[in-house]
Amino acid sequence: MMTMTAVALHPQSSGDPRMLRWVTSSQLPAALPALDQLVEQGVLDRGEIGPGEIRTWLADGRSWADAGPVVRTALFTALRDLPPTAELAPAELRRRVVELIERDVEPYAASHGGGITVESIDDGVLTVSMSGACKGCALGHKTLDDLVRETVTAHFPQITTVRATNPKRSWLSLGMPSRRGSGR
Repeated sequence: MMTMTAVALHPQSSGDPRMLRWVTSSQLPAALPALDQLVEQGVLDRGEIGPGEIRTWLADGRSWADAGPVVRTALFTALRDLPPTAELAPAELRRRVVELIERDVEPYAASHGGGITVESIDDGVLTVSMSGACKGCALGHKTLDDLVRETVTAHFPQITTVRATNPKRSWLSLGMPSRRGSGR
């Protein structure tokens, strides 16, 4: 008896009105024949597979109002019918998480003068280092929780915890004058 696999898939718009990102927690293969078929049928101009997402561009003369349901159905069916895959090897998981953070998190951190990089992934725990303005920032926990954790766990549910390395703070000496020798 064939069992149905639950598929989490949702579209996200981009700056390009012809492009939609289909975000999924499914482990994606390097190629997806359904994506190629949508291009051959003239529904899509092209499609690309990345870590935790499928990027699709509409063919000329198409709109998401008519093509969206067709693309969604094809992708749901293709992902549901994927054979079970082994867990990602640790090196591959790290590579994909690094790529995801560089693409979806790092630009935001950089726009605020900071940086976020992957330090390690161990037993479901992702450890990142925060640099620049992010290092020691009072709102660093919000960035970590709202941006890093949500982004990573949406794509890689095997990551259950995200934490930052303890920032090494350097204290600034204000050079206050000594009371000695002030004649008081």
